[in-house]
Amino acid sequence: MERYIFLQNARIAETSSSRFRDSDILIRTRTENAPSEIVAIGDNIDLPSGPNVMIRTFNLNGQIVCPSFVDMRCDICEPGNRYREDLSTLGKAASSGGFGAIVSIPIVEIDAAPETVIAYILENEIRTNGVKILPSAPVTQRNSPQKTVDFDKLTACGAAAFGDDGSAETASMLEAMRSCANKDYLFILHCEEKSLTKDRVMNEGSVSSMLGLGGIPSCAEEIAVAKNILLASQTGCRIHISHISTAKSAEIIRQAKKAGVRVTCDTAPQYFTLSENDIIFYSENAKVMPPLRTSADISAIIEAIRDGTIDCICSDHTPRTESEKPHDLSSALSGITGLQTAFTLALDRLVMDEHIDIFRLISMFTDVPAKIIGVGYDIAVGQRAYLNVISLDYDTIFQSKNVKSKSKNTPFLDTNFRGCLTYTITDGVISENPDKCIW
Repeated sequence: MERYIFLQNARIAETSSSRFRDSDILIRTRTENAPSEIVAIGDNIDLPSGPNVMIRTFNLNGQIVCPSFVDMRCDICEPGNRYREDLSTLGKAASSGGFGAIVSIPIVEIDAAPETVIAYILENEIRTNGVKILPSAPVTQRNSPQKTVDFDKLTACGAAAFGDDGSAETASMLEAMRSCANKDYLFILHCEEKSLTKDRVMNEGSVSSMLGLGGIPSCAEEIAVAKNILLASQTGCRIHISHISTAKSAEIIRQAKKAGVRVTCDTAPQYFTLSENDIIFYSENAKVMPPLRTSADISAIIEAIRDGTIDCICSDHTPRTESEKPHDLSSALSGITGLQTAFTLALDRLVMDEHIDIFRLISMFTDVPAKIIGVGYDIAVGQRAYLNVISLDYDTIFQSKNVKSKSKNTPFLDTNFRGCLTYTITDGVISENPDKCIW
């Protein structure tokens, strides 16, 4: 049996020209023996026929179609923490959120060599049901922040990038960047000066003082951002800074780009939607690292998105179990899940509030991260079918019953978003968003 998906009356978003192309799209679904394929794009497509042909037709009535998204930061949890998330549930959550490829942060919590971890991920990627995982490896050896890894060996094993959470010693990071500068290896960095964050809970300010909680100063992020940019400037290494949260971090990166430093960056939706005040309402589910900042920081992050300082938006998907998120903020682990809400949050807060247009937003989830990491998707004949369908007319209500992740640590349950990811197609498998609604 040959199975096809026929998308009628689509508006294909062409981000390079900020224009829509009205067209139909014919897709052959994947089988056990062959991947999916975009068979035809255009008007008056001759549909296949015959007793062994089955076609599912979807009249999109002008809904927007774009390629699947690429996520620059995700904790995939497996191997090591399957109780939080496994590759199967990860794939379901990613696909539901429109992501066809995700960059995993280095898994360093288990006693295994990074090449062993990478091999495990790539060998088990089939369990994600079509979602591609791009594993990153640590910059330094496990429990040895002064010793760098073998970058060439790990790249040959399948490492897409190298990551650090602030643990690597400065001398080691300088050595690492010098080693990798001429090879164009990418460093993806979580910027944190750990001496300023240990045993602290939330952003340092009036709210932390009112609650009597240890505060994390904004400079805990900014010092690390500045340090890594100086190292990149010194060596010529290519770096990507993850989930920036402060006005000063954005300004440091802005000036570095003007000076020609090879730096890109992303932010996560919580940093342009929630402030430190929201931890009062959402408690443990609003505890993240870096912490939620001030309303002034939110405005600065949005402006950095507007002017292009921030290149893309990541999910920052960090699953935690209920036991790891007790109501006691001091003992709750940081992190929220983000794969299913990243795009719809950004659509609501950035496009619907008219900070950027839909083309820029799609670009921040597709061609920009694809250019940075080197993997992405296109809507073209002969390509595998990784597509998303977006409506600006439907709304989304993110419901607990429709969470695909093993973990539900998010402040956005039962939140209404303007706009909707109505369908996702992951390697030819189409899913309808059960959270879409129209008023």
